[in-house]
Amino acid sequence: MRTFIAATITTLVAVSASAWASVGWEQDYDTALAKAKKESKLVMVDVYTDWCGWCKKLDRDTYSNKDVETKLTKEFIALRINPEKSARNKKLARQFGTHGYPHIVFLDAQGKKLSEIAGYVPASEFLSYLNQVSEQARKK
Repeated sequence: MRTFIAATITTLVAVSASAWASVGWEQDYDTALAKAKKESKLVMVDVYTDWCGWCKKLDRDTYSNKDVETKLTKEFIALRINPEKSARNKKLARQFGTHGYPHIVFLDAQGKKLSEIAGYVPASEFLSYLNQVSEQARKK
């Protein structure tokens, strides 16, 4: 039984780690904006906490989806901030109007808020949203 539990935990950690690694998350807001300007991309900010169950589900089910991963890598700079980890992240979350987790905010390369998603979104719906945000940004 202990072996089964250990194997299950190891698998869950590996799945979470693969979702984390495959997208190529930035950890610093200013770095993400600079990279977005340089690469002519949009910024997607995932405001999360360590205790948030829906955030973990978003990692596991949405960000690990190959189509979502491809779209994020190609057209966005992905940034994760945890407002409970630093004063800077807390200030950013306030600026973004975060009232719950997960809160996904889409920005242009200058940091202007374009759109947002409050709460969990399944992969297919999230991909549609990414396409919509990209399309709207191209029209501007």
